[in-house]
Amino acid sequence: MASRQQIDWPTMAGWGALLMPLLTMWHEIGGHAAACAVQGGRVATIGAFYVDCTGLSRWPDAVVACAGVIVNIALSLIAYAAWRRSGSDGARLLWWLIWVSEAFVAAGYFCFSGVTGAGDLGTGAHGALPWLPMPIAWRGGELALGIVAYILLVRAAIRGLTAMLGSGRATEPARKRIAHTYYIACGAGAFLVGLLNPVGLFITIMSAAASSFGGLAGFISIGFAAGGPDAPRPFVVARNPLVIVGGLLVLATFAIVLGPSVHP
Repeated sequence: MASRQQIDWPTMAGWGALLMPLLTMWHEIGGHAAACAVQGGRVATIGAFYVDCTGLSRWPDAVVACAGVIVNIALSLIAYAAWRRSGSDGARLLWWLIWVSEAFVAAGYFCFSGVTGAGDLGTGAHGALPWLPMPIAWRGGELALGIVAYILLVRAAIRGLTAMLGSGRATEPARKRIAHTYYIACGAGAFLVGLLNPVGLFITIMSAAASSFGGLAGFISIGFAAGGPDAPRPFVVARNPLVIVGGLLVLATFAIVLGPSVHP
């Protein structure tokens, strides 16, 4: 039965190389930059992992700061609905990767900002919302919400993968190839692109590494969650040269154009 589950790891790495830049641009451009422009602000800089918006007052600026997480949540809900309605293995896997990635990143921002006070939801010196009252209380609430949400999301993601692969130890090789290969590809790509930013190592650590290796860390647990009775289901991810080559091209373009940042 397990032999009927075939997962091509170069294709899974290709999905990571393709989705990491696209989902990051959704957060930065579709979220932060769009919110800045809609409110009459000026998008001064767009980097691979940050947007600099000027010309707005405190509350509109807060909307810009929160917009990235908001669009992450919105896309996750849309992808989840699409996943539930998809029929083919390839489509179900793609939508699963998107909804899980976006949900993990959104919950991860609450955890990260709660712990460090930095980032989009941060109330510390390096955060986007340092003027909020009772910053320690805000951080505690963000951390608690983020941890609870992340745990629930990991469990939901495991159930989703089980719905596709079945249960039991016989599914563990497929789980690892899907979850761990995708996780490593996303994290490595984000870290390498982050090194090109002109702002310094802080952006690489805070945004690139935190949102990829940190925010997507739930994929590690997903790869090992092969409990229950052995009842695998046929599931095939065949070699897809378009995904592999497309992923490399999108990642390279993302690095070359947005890695050093652009000034619209």
